[in-house]
Amino acid sequence: MVIHEHDQQVLRALAAARAEHEELADLIDFYKQLYELQFAFKVGLSELQARDPVAMRWRLEGGIPQLTFDQLQIDPESFGELVGQIADHLQRHNPGWQIDQNAWTLDALVAQARDVFETWDTLTSPKPSAESQPVGQSVPIRPMALAVGFALAPYLRHAAEGILPHLDLNLWTMGYCPVCGGRPNLALLEAERGARQLLCSRCASLWNYSRLGCPFCRSKEKQTYYLSDDGVYRLYICPSCHRYLKTVDLRELQREVYPEVERLVTVGMDLAAQQEGIPG
Repeated sequence: MVIHEHDQQVLRALAAARAEHEELADLIDFYKQLYELQFAFKVGLSELQARDPVAMRWRLEGGIPQLTFDQLQIDPESFGELVGQIADHLQRHNPGWQIDQNAWTLDALVAQARDVFETWDTLTSPKPSAESQPVGQSVPIRPMALAVGFALAPYLRHAAEGILPHLDLNLWTMGYCPVCGGRPNLALLEAERGARQLLCSRCASLWNYSRLGCPFCRSKEKQTYYLSDDGVYRLYICPSCHRYLKTVDLRELQREVYPEVERLVTVGMDLAAQQEGIPG
């Protein structure tokens, strides 16, 4: 099966980022191989059932994400195969991890996926696992749960690709994703007006959010931010909940930007924030 064009572009952008950021070679190699597994799997997923426009609008106006776990229609057998492939990938990059795949039944894997889906901040978060630290560094995580989260990502991205074009995002004012309910782990400032968009950490959806205030606690207090030397990247910290959000200022860039890649090459910001005890 042929990987979608956008996904191919992301992989090419990762290869370009690796050449530019040699210090992140291990991290980028890990994610490039992971994305190849996820993107190839996503191609084979069935189209979602038609959705009621009235119900979609009602959910937007009520601040309710569009997706429920059951709507993902996860097939236990194929999901289990993907989890196994990703667990093998994790094991290759982290030889010290103990990953016992035989201890998990297919039903248990799907149940774990439901738990991940229904927990706001645990899926493909850049903290404290692979996106914020070089792969291979000892981190306090549960490897099989991480593999399940990574395996759930193509289902969520596939759903987002089908749902997002049909949403009137002007109706959405929340700091969590209108498609799957995930929290953002990156923001973009648009090239024309500097309006802010948030990137979902789970399904990679983008949606508009006010430049003022914190998307995590919705405080309107003025946020502190730290600027990179080239002016492209900012690290915003909320004075109320003390969480941080990495931000890319597209007004300072003259190249195509792929948010999935930007949140990897800015891993140094995650590390700096975490060393100061600031959660993301």
